[in-house]
Amino acid sequence: MRKWKVLIADDEFIIRDGIHSSVDWERYNMEVVGEAEDGEEAVEVALEHQVDILLIDLNMPIMNGLEAMKQIKQQLPACKMVVVSGYDEFRYAQEALRLKVEDYLLKPVNPGKLEAIIMELQRKLDMEVSQKEFVKQATIQIKRNQTQLKERFFQDWMEGQLANEEIMEQLQFLNLPVTTPIQYIVIKWPDYHLNQMFMQENDRQIYLFAIENIVKEMIKSNKIIVFWDRSHLLNICLWEPINQEQMTEIRDVVQHYFSITIYYHMEDIKELEFTHLYKVYDRCKREVDKQIKISPIVKDALSYIRQHYQDSSLTLEKVAEELHITTVYLSRIMKHELGISYVGLLTQMRINKAVDLLKTTELSIRDIAEAVGYDSQHYFSTTFKKIVGVSPMQFKN
Repeated sequence: MRKWKVLIADDEFIIRDGIHSSVDWERYNMEVVGEAEDGEEAVEVALEHQVDILLIDLNMPIMNGLEAMKQIKQQLPACKMVVVSGYDEFRYAQEALRLKVEDYLLKPVNPGKLEAIIMELQRKLDMEVSQKEFVKQATIQIKRNQTQLKERFFQDWMEGQLANEEIMEQLQFLNLPVTTPIQYIVIKWPDYHLNQMFMQENDRQIYLFAIENIVKEMIKSNKIIVFWDRSHLLNICLWEPINQEQMTEIRDVVQHYFSITIYYHMEDIKELEFTHLYKVYDRCKREVDKQIKISPIVKDALSYIRQHYQDSSLTLEKVAEELHITTVYLSRIMKHELGISYVGLLTQMRINKAVDLLKTTELSIRDIAEAVGYDSQHYFSTTFKKIVGVSPMQFKN
């Protein structure tokens, strides 16, 4: 542990020498690193040695003690200052107090009183070091556990266990926007649960880690939280939106590099209250589970529709022909498993894409209509308003 550095400043040698010799500095883990006989020298020596303790007279040549203390305090705010002076006037004491001096001793200095002050200064300095070390260790620990802290906070939030005030405080602490997120995504890797009997836990954790890293790498944003919940679903909470194409690309990358099939559901958040976000989370979970129960035929149909929904001539007959099944069978099984008709599904995909384009591009309404598979701008606008509640132009504005 380093020794505390002491500077004695007084224009009288006999005073400086008396203070220096009247204290056993070693006993208090201190050393006198310098002496000064005027205020200007006191400032120079204090800054040169970065002193911890200054014992200073007020009445000195060139620069008085008060001015020297002000300059030293500006540069060394943690320096402990003790006034040793022959002045017994209130205005000096008052000014010294404004500089937050530790004590005010009158000459001639009482050795016992001086030693008591030195002992108290050692206690304060040692305590400050301990406090700084505690804060440093606490900060390291918080940074080390920040991922767990984030996960615990978001899990509690999604389960509806937190009040508005708690949520706002935690968002601020985590350097996230103190506003309601605008998008939520839940990703599920079904094989995680199915493979528990024959896949090593370590292997499963590596795959989970890989999926999470791909998501973070491909969604480059500071306004995002990615965490695994207690059901081992990957949750993505966003304050900046992404589009369906990005999520499809993430799914394809995971499939390509790890031969893992993941399912996801993405929703724009309409809930304004922090405490209502659990409703979005619940809906996303339910929708992901629905996808996993889908039969291979419907999955193939969904994949084909996603790839070709921009084609204005895409019909149920065309999809059925591609899958080598009858139109009636495809229509019935899609409605049964997805709870939505072919036309409803295709319309939803097209309008979702239109919403993305309206948010992220300067394309005209006509160009957007064509880009999502509508030959008629009027029909597109009518359909958009029916689903979204406002016309495309109102939405864009």
